Amino acid sequence: MSTSAEQFVSTEFDYIIAGGGTAGLVLAARLSEDPSVVVGVIEAGDWDPKVDAINVPGLCGTILGNPKYDWAFMSVPQKHANDRPVFQPRGKALGGSSMLNLLGINRASAREYDAFEALGNPGWNWNEFLKYMKKSEKTLPVPAEDLSKYGLVAPDPQYHGDSGPIVKGYPTWFNPLHLQFLDTLEKLGVPKNPESDNGNNLGGVTTFVTVDSSNALRSYSASAYYEPNAGRKNLVILTNSTVTKINFRSSSSPLQAVGVEFTNGNQRYSAVARKEVILAAGAFQTPQILELSGIGNKDILNKHGIDTLVDLPSVGENLQDHVYVYSIHEIDPKYETIDDIVEPEVLARQQELYKSRLGYLSTALASLFGFLPAKSFVTPEQLSQWKANALATAEKAPAGLRKQLELQIQWFLNPESVEAELLPFPGFFRGSPLKPEPGSRYSSMVSSLMHPLSRGSVHIASADPAAPPAIDPNYFSNPLDLEILLAILKFTLDKVYKTSPFSDPVRKQVSPSPEECASDETLKEYIKNNCGCVYHPLGSASMLPREDGGVVDPQLKVYGTANVRVVDASVIPMQLSAHTQATVYAIAEKAADIIKGL
Repeated sequence: MSTSAEQFVSTEFDYIIAGGGTAGLVLAARLSEDPSVVVGVIEAGDWDPKVDAINVPGLCGTILGNPKYDWAFMSVPQKHANDRPVFQPRGKALGGSSMLNLLGINRASAREYDAFEALGNPGWNWNEFLKYMKKSEKTLPVPAEDLSKYGLVAPDPQYHGDSGPIVKGYPTWFNPLHLQFLDTLEKLGVPKNPESDNGNNLGGVTTFVTVDSSNALRSYSASAYYEPNAGRKNLVILTNSTVTKINFRSSSSPLQAVGVEFTNGNQRYSAVARKEVILAAGAFQTPQILELSGIGNKDILNKHGIDTLVDLPSVGENLQDHVYVYSIHEIDPKYETIDDIVEPEVLARQQELYKSRLGYLSTALASLFGFLPAKSFVTPEQLSQWKANALATAEKAPAGLRKQLELQIQWFLNPESVEAELLPFPGFFRGSPLKPEPGSRYSSMVSSLMHPLSRGSVHIASADPAAPPAIDPNYFSNPLDLEILLAILKFTLDKVYKTSPFSDPVRKQVSPSPEECASDETLKEYIKNNCGCVYHPLGSASMLPREDGGVVDPQLKVYGTANVRVVDASVIPMQLSAHTQATVYAIAEKAADIIKGL
């Protein structure tokens, strides 16, 4: 049930969860299954289940940057990307970034999940992740005509859940160049992979999307985990309120959390938690709350006049995200792309189709991917040189980071490991400063680096909880990342768009321009001027041994505390070759069982 701030602080909670997002609402639903346990959730945003820009799948992305629903952070100027600040969206409403995301749900390789355990986290491995991913999801059957037409396979129950809260299924509308893209990748040595969620994600892939095709609506943590349980008296949700710090029992060692402080309007309140405080505020704001609470690097805390309760320098460090660069081509106008949505008669037709759960408003617009090994886009000579350079970087790194980099080098050299993602978008890329020609049709490609060697950070910039954190992804601080992204972009432009059948409808290249393609150096400038993130920040409160840069232990408890846990993407220690929501749902499901003692 929802409540007021005054009622919230008068309630005796067992658990208080900071953040009603992707992970927070999973925890809230699972912990409140026990009617004797009282769970409170504090969410900075609102709860409005009737917003078309959230619910209608084909409108996904249109809400990005809207301050009512998106924190719309900007990074600090990126010194290795021509001092550009880079947009960093984060969901600000019940559902968090699962309310804001672009709907794709997929998994990384088994080796990447096994790396959690190899880095010092017993019980965190592929088999465990698979168990909890399945628990979180309900997989829809595939229409028979789509199986044959698009080369799909029926979901294998060994790998896909059938009774979880999050509904996933294949799209109901497909990119008009869907088959051409998969056939072209196959010509270029990247095989089709109709079952990419079984621990091997390499290849040309049609991913599931978090859309319930029975009603053509987004399935996300608020609609799937909260809404069915909103009537529980022991699950109390407070919206439009921001957690500002954790309150601790004085002189306790390890630190014993007794509740949280939060703001609602201009008022400041304190709420009490008898058992635990759980941070689920995401990779940017979980470290912010820890630092505002006195847990972090003592030098940063001293700078802002905050007493250090636990000197934990790894808080806010190890930040990683996928970095991308886009390209745009004009194609034959006979192909249906979303460019025509600006035409009133087309919009009316699509709205009519949507009533029957059809057309491109009824599903995700990006469900087609190429997951490539390094050997696809680099020469053996480049591979050898990059190995030498990466090993040199690893040798100079602190011990904990060295373990991560050594794994990344192994993956980069492994012909079965995904190191690049190509995402074809059926229309003019919305993030481009260029404008489409009226009546023209376009194919865009988002080309991304999967395992960056660069590491960034996120820290408080002020002791004021209302001030945004200083987000520094530190793109290309390791110059190998720029070299690798350049190679991925050149593979996109020189191979994918110039190989039949994907090349057949291409009329001209729009971006990058001929001048920007003149040399490797001009293409690097294009990347620096146009790169962005794929909205998958993680690692800033890593689950690792404390001596290796960890913030939480394998029970997700913050080092130096008795009863503070972190349950969100910030605990993931290394970037994955997947979009993050499936992994975050699994982390939250497993965390609930850990807390319950199961």
